Amino acid sequence: MNHLRRIAWSALVGALTFTTQLHAQGDWTVSFGAGGAREIVHSRFGTTETRLTGSLFNGEAVVSRHRFVARLRYGQGHVTSDSTARDVVEGELLAGYMARRWLQIWLGPRARTFVTSGLSDRRWLFWTGGLSARGGIFPGRVDSFVELWQAFSGSLNRPAASASGRGVELGLEAMLPGHPWRLRFAYRIEQGRLDDGRRDTVEGLTLTAGYRLVR
Repeated sequence: MNHLRRIAWSALVGALTFTTQLHAQGDWTVSFGAGGAREIVHSRFGTTETRLTGSLFNGEAVVSRHRFVARLRYGQGHVTSDSTARDVVEGELLAGYMARRWLQIWLGPRARTFVTSGLSDRRWLFWTGGLSARGGIFPGRVDSFVELWQAFSGSLNRPAASASGRGVELGLEAMLPGHPWRLRFAYRIEQGRLDDGRRDTVEGLTLTAGYRLVR
């Protein structure tokens, strides 16, 4: 678990350093953000169902040039119920193409790991394709957005099996005119499942403050 966290944080710090260097070269848009999420995890394994709630800390970095964009997100936290507790680590590394100013196409891996004291990690890993769209509510001040993704390949490590997954995220992003700061509020729901009916469903509310550089 600690090894996974070190790798993820090293990747995030490296991405932030790399985006700063790219910005200095020109023709790049780079941004980074940090925030928190409140999550509800519904798990069903066989006849056992659990509901856990908790908070996560999130970080992200986004790099774009012309029509191409890359996004790294990482989060970690803790969810609990009356009878159990789990650490949670989640992340994604996506490459995207801006088909329109308001429409982006995404490809890449998304992963989530649950760790219960005394038990081995339970890891969901998905290779996904997705779409995201934006619309101006108050142009230049407030935008709405929605993102949909579907796994075309996935796996769960315990029990080892192929898995399916999908998710949706939607919300609002507010910008300060003439300033690089942004505030994003989002709701998302994602699910990973096996053919035998075992599944994890995650709902979350996220608040993220971001800083954007345009060259």
